[in-house]
Amino acid sequence: MPSIAPFVSAFKRRLVNLPGPARASGEASNGEPVQVELWVNGEWVDITAGGYVMVRDDNGRINLKKGIRSEGAQTDAASSELELRNTDGRFSPRNPTGPYYGLLNRNQPIRISVPDGNGGKSYRLLAEVSDWAQEWERSGNDVWTTAELSGVIRRYAQAPPPERSVIYEAVTSPLASSVVAYWPCEDVSGSASIASAVTNGSPMVFSTGTPNLAASSLFTASDPLPTFAGASMTGGVAKYDTPTATQVRFLVYLPSAELTNRKVIVRVSQASEIATTPLTDYELVYNSTTHSLSVVFMDSSGTNFGVDLDHTQDVRDRLLYVSLEFQESGSSTIYTVRTLDIVNDVEVATSLTRNTEGLTRCTAVAVFVPSISAVGPNSSTGLAGGVVGHITVENAITAIDALGRRLNPVGEPAGRRIQRLCAENAIPFDWVGDLDDTVAMGGQSKQNPLALIRECVEADGGMLFENLAVHGLGYRTRASLYSQDPQLVLDYAGYNLAEVPVPVEDDQRIANRVTVTVNGVSQTYEETEGRLSTALPPAGVGVYGPSDATLNLATTDAATLLDQAAWRVHLGTVDEARHPQIAVNLAHSSFVDNPALKRAVLALRQGDRIQVQNPPAWLPPDAIDQLVLGFDESITHFEHRITMICAPASPYTVGYLDSVDSRVDTDGSETLTAISSSDTTVYVVPSAGQTGLWTTDTAEVPWDVRAGGEVMTVTSCTGWLVDAFGRSSSSSWGTADTGQAWATVGGGAASDYSVGSGYGVHVLSTVDTTRRTSVTPVSADCDFYGSITSSALATGSGLFGALTARMLDSENMYMARLEFTTSNAVLLVLRKLVANVGTDLGTYTVPVTHVAGTFIRVRFQLKGSALKVKAWLASEIEPPNWNIEVTDSSISATNTIGTRSIRVTGNTNAASVEIRYDGFEVINPQTWTVTRSVNGCVKAHAAGTDVRVANPWILPL
Repeated sequence: MPSIAPFVSAFKRRLVNLPGPARASGEASNGEPVQVELWVNGEWVDITAGGYVMVRDDNGRINLKKGIRSEGAQTDAASSELELRNTDGRFSPRNPTGPYYGLLNRNQPIRISVPDGNGGKSYRLLAEVSDWAQEWERSGNDVWTTAELSGVIRRYAQAPPPERSVIYEAVTSPLASSVVAYWPCEDVSGSASIASAVTNGSPMVFSTGTPNLAASSLFTASDPLPTFAGASMTGGVAKYDTPTATQVRFLVYLPSAELTNRKVIVRVSQASEIATTPLTDYELVYNSTTHSLSVVFMDSSGTNFGVDLDHTQDVRDRLLYVSLEFQESGSSTIYTVRTLDIVNDVEVATSLTRNTEGLTRCTAVAVFVPSISAVGPNSSTGLAGGVVGHITVENAITAIDALGRRLNPVGEPAGRRIQRLCAENAIPFDWVGDLDDTVAMGGQSKQNPLALIRECVEADGGMLFENLAVHGLGYRTRASLYSQDPQLVLDYAGYNLAEVPVPVEDDQRIANRVTVTVNGVSQTYEETEGRLSTALPPAGVGVYGPSDATLNLATTDAATLLDQAAWRVHLGTVDEARHPQIAVNLAHSSFVDNPALKRAVLALRQGDRIQVQNPPAWLPPDAIDQLVLGFDESITHFEHRITMICAPASPYTVGYLDSVDSRVDTDGSETLTAISSSDTTVYVVPSAGQTGLWTTDTAEVPWDVRAGGEVMTVTSCTGWLVDAFGRSSSSSWGTADTGQAWATVGGGAASDYSVGSGYGVHVLSTVDTTRRTSVTPVSADCDFYGSITSSALATGSGLFGALTARMLDSENMYMARLEFTTSNAVLLVLRKLVANVGTDLGTYTVPVTHVAGTFIRVRFQLKGSALKVKAWLASEIEPPNWNIEVTDSSISATNTIGTRSIRVTGNTNAASVEIRYDGFEVINPQTWTVTRSVNGCVKAHAAGTDVRVANPWILPL
């Protein structure tokens, strides 16, 4: 690579005078920083060693592109352009004096590599020379060829579509030597007969009536096939050597509404060339008793020989591939009827052996003809709605599933279809991920193979790539993009980047309303909430497309289509900056001094996840987290710059319900009170209109949350107050498990208040005096539980225990009160006291018979003026519905929450009777203990600050 001097100053400017190596990625075995090899006469020839790859004028570099281009939607053919010194005419394909004359052609293989740091090569491009442009300077002193390099996608994109259907191609490419007759039955309407697909084969002629040609599209692997209303057809088989096996196969659909007993589906005739073989005809008929098929054995006069061969599978209204198999075995012949349900992939076979019979060659196959059997009933010609096609006759037995998915491509995983298409078109194929873990495809149309492959890529949502090992393709499944570990971690502060990673906050990729259509059936998903929703600005951004995606899927099920649309909206509503380009220079000292980092860059594949840590202070503090879509590379004597074309990785952070690392976000959560930059206790509540709470399972902590751009780690999450009363306390209730001190605010003696035996106690030693305990909450709105019981059954009059809220004093509060009546009933009353005037807002009889010491669980929820209560036996699960729901705005101040107990005049229980409380738990608000400044950002937050999982996952498509 001569003429490097003009680039020294540019090199110094680029590297800001930092020390760098003399070679961009190290030296290849040819002493160059890069090696270009051309496939010539069956071997790779290094054309850099001889100075044939020129660095000249302003083209002092090798540029190459591969993968998805900037802002692109699909993988394009890789590309590059080289100027090759051609003074001896070696790169002139038609110069008879050139050293490579007769050895160069269009699409000549070529490859570009750099040292991989392990003593081998890192191939940066494997391409074909699609154009040899001859150029020269007038004097003739400067002669060169501009070689345009293109990845194989360019060539595959120009391949013609197949002329025939999937199953036609499967049978004939190549046509097995055992096939002696083949009638595809794909003839267009108006044809006078059914053409043979075998050279010198005879057509099938219409023996009665005319089939309705090209009328049925039930079999998606085929072009439309005929139906037979009052019609039949017969085809002769050219003479061939007497076989030891005969196999007749065909696709068939038999509508139940038209089937009659002993309807002939197919008749197979054989030559009467062996005196010991009187059988000349085999009729496959419908058996109305078994709803299956039977083979009837006859001679040419219709005389039946022996018992019929009865199949067992119900053949009505199924898409079947049917095989009649006759195999000689010594002096006997084994007869088999085999069916394959191509939709459900169910194979059923029935066989019998007939002695002293041999086979002769098949002479004819007839479809839906009247029976020649001397034994009735014999059905008439044709079968309205019946479909037959792709009839083959072979002199060997093969597996009925030998054609694989080509019998019925519907339901084929997208990855497996790409693999099959590549195999059928001799395209080398590689993959990343599980090819079976891809979406189920619909039928396969007659398109260019690359178009069919792209159809699979679009449906599954993965990435097509060009193979760098051989001239072929690869596929990276969508599932393989999920929740990857970073394959490359760069450090902005460590000068790993060759240019500023410019964040882009535009509307280039927004799609918040998407309609997915499959076979004319559509479903639309729309994001109606959030910063990138379809709501008008400033609440959202308005409606953005693309609004339509037409996919080839196996189903038009509404849920499947809606999932597909929702996934596309998910990708189109990533609320973060994009970093379309992240560039590195492998000649920089940060890579020269860290060979492992350089190797990690060279090993990157399309679809890999990369991160840039320690971004500058004016950017968000989180690591820049991206997926690599493509590469744009520049190689000179002084640098190897690799620019990675990127998109955010966050949409592919997914989880599964059984994954311990996955985090589901709430529908909305916010801080209840303001927090300072140093607070480590945070109170959170659901956002307006939401009810979801954060998990309090200790096994789930820690997790990261994001509030106002700051990431915090939650190390503990509990209800605001939790008290299991597992302590002992006298003359008070002491302190709850979460640290709040219970205050005694009611009457009676101090000794009436205690904790022991796993519950809190109010002793009702006097009548008409309440016992109350309380704490002051952080909000007037709360959702809490408590379990209540009495130590004895009520006598004379009832016993009362209650959960209280917004309790100012003995005369002002809301109560969720239980009355234990003298008939051992339990009444739940939602009651308010205002200025000591009591009002029952709702009453419910709990469906239990009270037993002293058996707890009743009560839930009390207050949200503004909305009050709700429910009660149930504490040993049972919580019922879903509220027992009482009212609206009341008499008391709105926070005040206190707690408990209240009383027995009134008329009650004759002993002075030692108790109301007991257990399991007091305020589930909303919740209390977090947090670690601050996890992402380097720490600040104060106002009440109402939105709080979400820092890196939430969604269920994958």
